[in-house]
Amino acid sequence: MVLPEEVAARILSETVRRRASLRDTAARFFAQNPELDYMKPIVRVLTLGVARNYMLLDKVLERLGYGPPSHSTRWMLARTLAYEAVSGKLKPSRARKLAPKAGLDADKILELRGAEPREFVRGLGGVEKLSVLYSFPRWMVEELLEAEIPELPRLLEALNRDPVRWIRVKPGVDIEWLRERLQGQGVEIEPDRDLPDMARIVSGDSKATRTEEYQKGLYILQDKASALVSWVARPQGRIAVDPTAGAAVKASHMAWLGARYVVAGDVKPERIGEAKRTLGRLAVGHLVDLVAGDARQPYLRGFGVAVVDPPCSDVGRLQYEPEVKLWLTRGDIHYFRRLQLRIASAVVEAAPPGSTIVYSVCTLTRSETIWVIRRLLERHSDVELAEPEPVLGEKPRRLPRSQRLLPHLHATQGFFIAKLAKL
Repeated sequence: MVLPEEVAARILSETVRRRASLRDTAARFFAQNPELDYMKPIVRVLTLGVARNYMLLDKVLERLGYGPPSHSTRWMLARTLAYEAVSGKLKPSRARKLAPKAGLDADKILELRGAEPREFVRGLGGVEKLSVLYSFPRWMVEELLEAEIPELPRLLEALNRDPVRWIRVKPGVDIEWLRERLQGQGVEIEPDRDLPDMARIVSGDSKATRTEEYQKGLYILQDKASALVSWVARPQGRIAVDPTAGAAVKASHMAWLGARYVVAGDVKPERIGEAKRTLGRLAVGHLVDLVAGDARQPYLRGFGVAVVDPPCSDVGRLQYEPEVKLWLTRGDIHYFRRLQLRIASAVVEAAPPGSTIVYSVCTLTRSETIWVIRRLLERHSDVELAEPEPVLGEKPRRLPRSQRLLPHLHATQGFFIAKLAKL
């Protein structure tokens, strides 16, 4: 009989091998093994726990004399058992059955039960201590230090927790009425004090996409930081373009905020199908046209506002996808920043005088935020930074006319937003 720890190890190893999401890998596994469907909740806890703490778990195993670490299924099982032990949840019977399969001594692993994680970073200091304690690759910690993130340890700790989840409410829908309706279905929300169409999910987030109101398109799940982008863009009465639209969440928001017309595109045709479903449920398909195309070759030039949200390292989304830490490299960051600069430059070149370009990314590395904007300004003398109002985040010292939203300070994803005006 297969056990949840073995399933978790298999999913983790496959996720890293394919550089896929844990969610997609798990969905594929359980679709192929429906008889194991009952394991989903515990497997989710185990895979997220290991992904968020893998470097610390490697240090724990190293102290016991095991290693070197790898992303093999066998080592993922070792990490899973160490995670359960340190969490105080590993049963002796389970340890004795699974430890040999992971190449471990069951008694040694059981001795870890309830251990304090900081015990395993004694003697380490500076960047190395932060890297191991919070399980962030050293280069990533260095990037965040270069970005001068305030209270960095708190950020790293926050990125290892489940995120605060938000909904965006359709114009004309009374949030207090919606609050009462959702409460009767097990979803508790709290209206946001900053953005009038946002509400925080207090409890019941797993039920938020199963309500009658969701199916009717009265709200959509969207992080507050992501929603802020469209407020900064101010698309009311203007033609808007979102050339890296993905599922068209921001494009639909610009339609809800009063854009006269929106063109949303993505280089992946399968995302167009996802976007079409989003727009249909939210009843804005008549305001948004979808295009399958490369954002480096803009397909609309007569626009008044553009939102450029290009592919990025997703460091700001690690609460949702901690598995990214297991394979992301500094080389990936350099690839993303070149791609981001190329896309943003193409949009700036296509933008008519008097238009607005909002650059946003759900990451916090200096390379993908401040570096891109500075290079963009160097390349294009006909654009200048504008105040990204409303300013709800903190302003980076090296680029004060921009803003960052941080999980530990703003209860959102990690997000960077800059606004440019075409002269």
